[in-house]
Amino acid sequence: MVNQTNFFKKFTFFLVISAAFAQDAISNINSLEITKSQESKTVSITAIVNTIETNPTAYRFSVYARSKSAEPFIQKLFFPNEPIQIILPLDILSSDTLGNIAKLEPLGDKYSIQYRMFNKQDNEIKLTLYEVLKPADILKLTILNKESKKPVSNVNTLAFQNGELLSSSKSDSLGYSRLRIPLNREKDIPINILIDTDGKFQLYRREIVIKEGTSEEIIMLSSLKLEIGETVYQVIDDLVPFREGPENGSSVLFFLNSGDQVVVSKVAGDRLFGRVNVFLEMQGRYKNVNGWILHKYVIIKDI
Repeated sequence: MVNQTNFFKKFTFFLVISAAFAQDAISNINSLEITKSQESKTVSITAIVNTIETNPTAYRFSVYARSKSAEPFIQKLFFPNEPIQIILPLDILSSDTLGNIAKLEPLGDKYSIQYRMFNKQDNEIKLTLYEVLKPADILKLTILNKESKKPVSNVNTLAFQNGELLSSSKSDSLGYSRLRIPLNREKDIPINILIDTDGKFQLYRREIVIKEGTSEEIIMLSSLKLEIGETVYQVIDDLVPFREGPENGSSVLFFLNSGDQVVVSKVAGDRLFGRVNVFLEMQGRYKNVNGWILHKYVIIKDI
């Protein structure tokens, strides 16, 4: 005959053990659900690329903390017309203001590498537009007033070669202007720099040999100072001869172009005598040169 006391003891022990296993299983399930919930908190980072007269073969896209540039969270290759989007765990991003960086490297030529800083935020991060331009050497200009040494803002800066416009820009409040000079130019020929202040200063022209990579130049603009009886005229044509004397056969000192200014002090029929303030490249200064020009090539300039 079975001992009922022992049977009930064993049955009770079995129930206790079963309850313990059930409790552990429930704890494990809850733990898995919490872990799953934490792992599912991700963020989508998207970028849009606009190409301007370029055809990169691919893009290398990296994301990393600003404080750890050598340790990217992810680096991935994307091909043209493929959406650039990555998904990362939200918690790995830096919580510092603008503490994260997205780096875009266009491949296939000497394209500039571009960076975008961004904050940590939920769900989706849309980066500022990336623009891929032709590979170029960079010329940084600081434009100053020669007399006051103060910046000259909001003036047009242009770069030409063989009459073709290569680049244009406008100076900011600090007198800074940035010109992108294409790599596929004729590198043995100097670049002509033109700075037009719409009459505030003399039209500035200068030939510059562009260095490879990034170079900087400081430009000093000189204002016209008129003496009694002088009038400012503006040239309205290109390759206008500025002669040493009033005669047609007189020696040509140099040629003026549209926009150049002549300070006239004497009128003799259809010929004007005056001075042109020219920049001497070797000496790094301006000099007044006197000469004659035909009236049909100029108009009076309002100052």
